[in-house]
Amino acid sequence: MPTTFADYEARIDAIRAVHPQMPRTTVVRVRLLHNVLRLLADELEQFFAGHGVSASGWSALMMLYSAPEMRANPSLLSAELVQSRTHMTRVADELVGKDLVRREPNLTDRRRVDLVLTRRGRAFIERLLPDAWTHYGALLDAFDASEGKTLERLMRKLHAHLAGTAAARRAEGSQ
Repeated sequence: MPTTFADYEARIDAIRAVHPQMPRTTVVRVRLLHNVLRLLADELEQFFAGHGVSASGWSALMMLYSAPEMRANPSLLSAELVQSRTHMTRVADELVGKDLVRREPNLTDRRRVDLVLTRRGRAFIERLLPDAWTHYGALLDAFDASEGKTLERLMRKLHAHLAGTAAARRAEGSQ
């Protein structure tokens, strides 16, 4: 089992020996990006778990904190956070159980439920924000300011490309 990315690359090279037409550079880049994102997700999970919430819970709290009236529908949150509705239900249960949010009827449609940030939730966010910002900075301190700007530009470009690809695939599927 590969333990480093170099080990993983050796596996890619073994496959390329059998399939020389494999676009090695492309495969390496996709797998490297995947591995980096997994490591980043693991780092965020560990950090936020140390503060009593999941990384998804923190993201949901931040969305509520930035929302008008500090409330939002779980379906909207799941779309904005690119999480399944089932996962968002688990996150909502987590946050409600910690009294960081509460469920309330939607202001315009009583059939729907909104998540609303509690006072305790707001205080939790405001207490944790400086540590979260410091942690985010530490995760990216491998880059100087210029490299950080380049990384952001490239990530935005890749995001737009993948979002466009996903939208086209959804459009083809609805025909």
